[in-house]
Amino acid sequence: MIKKETWWLICIAVTSVAYLYVFEFDRTDQPESMPGFFQPFTADEIVAIQITYNGTNTVRTVRTSERWMLETPINYPAIAEGPRAMLQELTKLKPLSYHRQSKTLSRFGFDPPRVNISLEKNDGKIELQLGDFTPLEDKVYARIPDKTGVFTINRQFLSVLPFTANHWRDPKLFHLETSHVDIDRISIRSGPRQMLLQKNTNSIWQITQPEPTKRANQTRIKQTLVKLWNWSATAFESDDVKIDLQRYGLHSPEAELILGQGTNRLAVIQFGNSPTNQPGHVYARRLNHTNIVVIPNPWLKDLRARVWEYCDHRMVDSFDPSPDSLWRIEVGSVEPFILEQTTNGVWNINQPSTFPADNELVFNFLEKLRSLEAIAPEREVVGDYSTYGLDQPSGQYTLRQRGGTNAIISRISFGSPTGENGNKTFIKRHDEGTVYLISQADRRSLPVYSYQLRNRKYWNFSEKEVVKIIINQGEEIAEITRNTDGVWSYTDNPISAEKSKDISTALNALGRLQVTNWTARGADKLATYDIFKRKKSITLEIKREGKT
Repeated sequence: MIKKETWWLICIAVTSVAYLYVFEFDRTDQPESMPGFFQPFTADEIVAIQITYNGTNTVRTVRTSERWMLETPINYPAIAEGPRAMLQELTKLKPLSYHRQSKTLSRFGFDPPRVNISLEKNDGKIELQLGDFTPLEDKVYARIPDKTGVFTINRQFLSVLPFTANHWRDPKLFHLETSHVDIDRISIRSGPRQMLLQKNTNSIWQITQPEPTKRANQTRIKQTLVKLWNWSATAFESDDVKIDLQRYGLHSPEAELILGQGTNRLAVIQFGNSPTNQPGHVYARRLNHTNIVVIPNPWLKDLRARVWEYCDHRMVDSFDPSPDSLWRIEVGSVEPFILEQTTNGVWNINQPSTFPADNELVFNFLEKLRSLEAIAPEREVVGDYSTYGLDQPSGQYTLRQRGGTNAIISRISFGSPTGENGNKTFIKRHDEGTVYLISQADRRSLPVYSYQLRNRKYWNFSEKEVVKIIINQGEEIAEITRNTDGVWSYTDNPISAEKSKDISTALNALGRLQVTNWTARGADKLATYDIFKRKKSITLEIKREGKT
């Protein structure tokens, strides 16, 4: 006997099968019965998208010359990816099944439609309406308003729809048009500190406030701008223009950032408190749209850095070391000396004595000048430079340009030592009044004697040019000569072939002998290094072009 409950289950099963047959069965064996869907289009044709949910809530976005813009429910820049992804999916969208019965649209969720999508073109409009899910919830009912019948489509299409305006809202903090990207003014206020960065007529960034005008770190500012363009909100807090700003710390903002171009303010951002449960974030207010957003805090800390962090710390500007540009280096130090570069790029020491310079050492010296950086500014407005030992510098380095008036490319002057154990010293550029501090180690890395840059090639000869060797070691003297046949011998005794080979090897090494570092110059320095005391020497007699 079949129980009553079993009959109920059988009835439900039969009803479900019948429903699926009527409403869900995809008649793939009758493709001709499937009418056309909406008319084909390309994404570039669409100039506006309007999506209405349940007949009341509308999200509308329009394409401008540069970007997509939300118009409803708020006027705000939209992300390009949102409209683009939806349009791409629509161009590929195919119905899965079709039902001719459409007299009772409410049964399918079309009274009103759950979603109404309107695509606007310059020559017309395309509409698509979405209704309820199918019983198995793997599809969605869809219809074209000017056509009869109901289609089903894959529910995955819903993932590209903006169910709220925030789905397509651009989270970036700054929305500048292409013509405004090249800003030339950045104002940063943090508490009482006001800093103004401006480009000069040569498009070089300078710090014009606080006074006096300072050189700016071009790389630091470019990095800051890159961060600003990528600074995004993590949440949209409020769009109410009448909201109480006090609760967000925005009534009297702790910090403010202004980007400008010429006399135009392009963007103003005010920064307030941190949300109670998000200490790593702060509230920010975009005055262009008056909305409040939540943003990550680390980059704000970067903007609040000391003015010195935005200054150019280099003591020597970038320069071209080529012979067409750089002519002369004047060094005023323990021993004043001058280096000059020939037009073919060879450096020579011309004062106090004349001898070839070592090009590698000179380039290393120039690189040290180029990378020389101050630790901190000591004083920006100076009345008496003698306080810092700069009225009579302890050292001075000048680079001069080739041609014309041989103008100064750069000049730095060193003053007196300071700091703990004299580990710092004062320094000044020729084109600024500011006195800076620099480490004594950097000061000592620069040459103060001409011999420190002398050519390190000690000898330059071939082994075959040597005809006599005299070796002094204390009271002993050994003399080795080579005859016209190239055979080496002592004064009275021949030398074996093996020893002759050793002599040739040694002479080849001596002929290419190069100094590691020059330590001193002058006959008065020889005794310091026991040069004479040890009584060791080697004398080579060389025959070159018939002359000995």
